[in-house]
Amino acid sequence: MINAVHGSFAGFEENNIFILTKGGVEYSIEMSLLDIEEILSKSDNEKSNLRILTHLIHREDAMLLYGFLRDDERKCFTELLTVNGIGAKQALKVLSAMKVEDFLLALDKSDVKKLSKIPGMGPKTAQKLILQLRNVLILDSQEEDKGGVVKKSSNEYQDLIDAFVEMGHDRKTVREKVDRLLKENELLLFGKSKSEKETFLFQTLIKGN
Repeated sequence: MINAVHGSFAGFEENNIFILTKGGVEYSIEMSLLDIEEILSKSDNEKSNLRILTHLIHREDAMLLYGFLRDDERKCFTELLTVNGIGAKQALKVLSAMKVEDFLLALDKSDVKKLSKIPGMGPKTAQKLILQLRNVLILDSQEEDKGGVVKKSSNEYQDLIDAFVEMGHDRKTVREKVDRLLKENELLLFGKSKSEKETFLFQTLIKGN
């Protein structure tokens, strides 16, 4: 797999940029409009030393290389591809329409209206994204200013989290507390069943810890 392409900017055409490596190979990489705009705004010196993270899609009739300036964008892209009806082109439209952190906030708030404004995205598709990705892609609280994306580690306890959200608690806050409690009480919870762990988490969260 091609993890990244390192080289100099050699031009662009629509959604594709061209990167010339030191070995003389020039790659055509499809990227989001936001990333392309960022590359074009760089100085000549910065353009001569680019590292583009990539995702390769190998089809029977083509090998397509998609590029990203940041790892959170690539993670978001690959998760979007898991949604039925979302292909690489539509996934790039999402990343072209808004920054990753804005997309994740829209998912977390179930903001169908905002997501529906993405080109090619109707209300039904927006709802599908929310249902499938809201609890998978989240902002890392420690990296939120950078739009850090993490896989949700507490997904096993989603029903418990949903219950507290219905009681008026903030989803992100509850999720972080569940992760913290699981980590801090790893030895205490070792060997216990999921039901016993959920009981412990519920009682501890109710107490406000």
